[in-house]
Order: sequence, then C-alpha cells, then structure tokens
Amino acid sequence: MTSRTILDLDLRKILSKIEKAYGIKLPRSVLAVDYGERNDLYIRFRHVEKPLGEPTEDGLLIFFYDNHGDGAVGVEILDLSLLMRE
Repeated sequence: MTSRTILDLDLRKILSKIEKAYGIKLPRSVLAVDYGERNDLYIRFRHVEKPLGEPTEDGLLIFFYDNHGDGAVGVEILDLSLLMRE
C-alpha cells in the first residue's frame, strides 16, 4: 500500500484488518487521523486526557485505552505497509 495522503486510505478496510488479525472490536466513529511520512498511521476514536498505550506482541501496533477500562480510544499502526501486506 503506497498511499500518499489520508484521502487515499480506506479506513474501514484498515480497521477490519486490525480486528481480524488481533481479535479486537474497534469503534467505527473516528475523531482524528494522522498519517505520517514514515508510513505510520494514528487513528483516534475519542478524546481522553492521558491515554495508556499498550503495544502488540509483534510490535506492529499500539492500542490506546483510557484508565477506566472503557475500550480503545485509539490505535497507532507503526508501519501501515506491513499491516496491509499480511
């Protein structure tokens, strides 16, 4: 996947791929998206003051949660091309 802008991304496909690969249910309401120059992608579902990050065992993603256990507030994909290749 060689997208150049956020407009080129299929966020539904990306979120579905994460859900399938990691066995997690993610929200579909997206508050913010940041697509970096190093092919990293941060998707924020809701705002919390200090989200807690938890990396996956394979080191490809970081899931962010609030400290109340109310589910995912964001996800950071450290290399989008690796996720989409699988």
